[in-house]
Amino acid sequence: MRYVFLGPLAMTVVLLQVAAAPYFPLMGATANPLMVLLMCWAMVRGPREAMVLIPLTAVFKDLITNDPVGITVLALLPIVPLAAVRERHLTQSEFVPIVVVVAVASISYHLVYMAVLTSLGEDIPWVQSPLRVLLPAALLDAVLTPLFYLPLRWVTTITESQARLRVVG
Repeated sequence: MRYVFLGPLAMTVVLLQVAAAPYFPLMGATANPLMVLLMCWAMVRGPREAMVLIPLTAVFKDLITNDPVGITVLALLPIVPLAAVRERHLTQSEFVPIVVVVAVASISYHLVYMAVLTSLGEDIPWVQSPLRVLLPAALLDAVLTPLFYLPLRWVTTITESQARLRVVG
């Protein structure tokens, strides 16, 4: 049932990323709301659910852009192992680790993307990329995190409490 709502939400986020995000650059980088949504989903709901959503949304993104099909799937794959941080409970807060993990996921996303494009023969400026792409993108994605994490946490809490009430009642 949860995929019924997430599917349209994820597709809307992909369209938003492709159509609107390029018009709002910050220090030369654009936001990656799809990666932030999927990372938040993996942290809140677990990596198993993210493993289903990553290929579906990533292939959709690649099909509506000029990117090689599959490159976004490869770039989003580090989300699943990074979501294992949720099991560690490093701090009392769940929000601080999610912001850090989103920033790390953003950096890994761009590194994988750049490596694949380099292997395809594109000229990628690796020396300038850390200051021009990686760090600004990580900062921007970390700033976007509350927009996805807080509503997702709220909806998950409500649905889990309703499920517990059905089991008890």
